[in-house]
Amino acid sequence: MRVLVVDDDPDLSMLMQLVLSRQGGHEVDTAGDGIEALALLGATQYDVVVLDWNMPRLDGLGLCAAIRGEMRRPDLPLLMVTALPDHATARAAGIDQVLGKPFSTSALLGAVDGLAQPA
Repeated sequence: MRVLVVDDDPDLSMLMQLVLSRQGGHEVDTAGDGIEALALLGATQYDVVVLDWNMPRLDGLGLCAAIRGEMRRPDLPLLMVTALPDHATARAAGIDQVLGKPFSTSALLGAVDGLAQPA
């Protein structure tokens, strides 16, 4: 499975990449913000996008709106990882699942794998 991790914290991004690739067996690309993510999404087919809420240039909700709207990808599973407590706003914006920070590796793997399964 191919996963895109979008987070402006390089340490957390690298940690998620390592967990998803080594423990989950997924192919993982990373982007530092929503603008970088849109470029990758335009060039590569992903099965799941893991994104942060607070990022420079284009935040997680803006990226979600672009994916769901301009890119016309309502089917692409989006997992938001955030320290913000307002998960209802993220869900209402089109995020499929929210994982609070801090999170365990098993919670991250379970959420990604669960979103990738056909409904």
